[in-house]
Amino acid sequence: MTIPGKPSRTDWERVKREYESDAPIPYDPEDGPYDPNDDAAVEAYFKEATVWAGWPNPVMIQKDGVPVKQDKNATPEAAPPRAKAS
Repeated sequence: MTIPGKPSRTDWERVKREYESDAPIPYDPEDGPYDPNDDAAVEAYFKEATVWAGWPNPVMIQKDGVPVKQDKNATPEAAPPRAKAS
């Protein structure tokens, strides 16, 4: 993330080179739930995932693979907020 008024600390030339090289993303099964180089694995994972979009106020657009209608509360089972202990 770039901070306004500060120079970017990202080496964008390296990022562009790596993107254009089309080299596989290094992956070890301990790294995560799916291999990012396997299109079928990526598709299967995100088909069942809970997906949030937007910043700084994220909105749930999919929960456990089911699209969420934005006019409804994404988590109706959520408990009401409790008073803060002092």
